[in-house]
Amino acid sequence: MSTDPDSDVLTRVANGDMEGATRLLMQRYGTKVYGYCRQQLRDATLAEDVNQVVFAQAFAALPKFDRKSTVRTWLYSIAHHRVLDAIKARRRQHKHLDGRPVDKNQPDDRLSPGEKIDETRLLAALADCLQRLPSEVRTAVLLRYQAGLSFEEMAKVLGVRAGT
Repeated sequence: MSTDPDSDVLTRVANGDMEGATRLLMQRYGTKVYGYCRQQLRDATLAEDVNQVVFAQAFAALPKFDRKSTVRTWLYSIAHHRVLDAIKARRRQHKHLDGRPVDKNQPDDRLSPGEKIDETRLLAALADCLQRLPSEVRTAVLLRYQAGLSFEEMAKVLGVRAGT
């Protein structure tokens, strides 16, 4: 296996600096992991909660990290499983309710009003297209194009062969 680009995180863990290691992970991946959770869950508040759980779990598990994958792949694996947990919990919670939570896409404030309308429409269309994909395909698309994982990393996160 090649050198982990997050070896500095692992060095901090080895030196007992768990807070520093977690801070580095959050700086590097916090926004991207949140974006993955947000796209999968289509609920900003729930995505924030799941994102916090992901990094809390990473903080607790980093000392036992076994280096079978990169730290980034391992972190996205945690995120993937916590998203699945949140989806199951939401289904149980809303079992008797019709409809889905409202997705409030926020366009960039630096845009003109016309551009904001266009961006809002584009974001809504993209979110709609993503939601129409089967869950496994949507997850693969987000891991590849939003998280930037390689096919090998995606396979480890999803627990499948890379050719799949």
